[in-house]
Amino acid sequence: MGTDRCRQDAGGTEEGQSVTEAERRADANRTVGPEDVRVWEDDLKVLHVSVRGETFDDVRPVHVFPISAKADYVSFLDESDKEVALLKRPDGLPAADRETLNAALERMYYVPRITRVDSITETWGISHWKVQTDRGYASFEVVARENIRKLPGGRLIIGDADGNRFEIEDLSRLDPRSQALIHSET
Repeated sequence: MGTDRCRQDAGGTEEGQSVTEAERRADANRTVGPEDVRVWEDDLKVLHVSVRGETFDDVRPVHVFPISAKADYVSFLDESDKEVALLKRPDGLPAADRETLNAALERMYYVPRITRVDSITETWGISHWKVQTDRGYASFEVVARENIRKLPGGRLIIGDADGNRFEIEDLSRLDPRSQALIHSET
């Protein structure tokens, strides 16, 4: 019984469905194709999305599978991180909407690329990194080795203590000293 119990209204018909069925229906209603969506930004670069005529302001787009590969789906989240729409096939959007969405995703997923590691020191289990990136010098702390994620092709994603991410596109392309410092941490 519990969550799968159905209720009947005064007329004797079933009013509710199991929670899992209701959740599946809600998920299906939030999943939309490019023909049902309009995407735009205002002058302050705030992203807006209209889904089947309903407008959601100040949304944040996220790839459903952001680390390993870009997927055929983009989720739009509101200020409370609640999904308001799940867009399938974003590449089918009209050109202007697609460009706006891609620019917002670029800002969302900006990840500096580490080009050289100057030093990695450890104090009480926290490693302190000093690196050069494609955007200049950076210094950050990594609190756990689990925050250094190894991906295929020698790619690494490093999460710092503040929630920022850094990328090494291919560890084998870094200079030998940088490689040795990183190997001591992974």
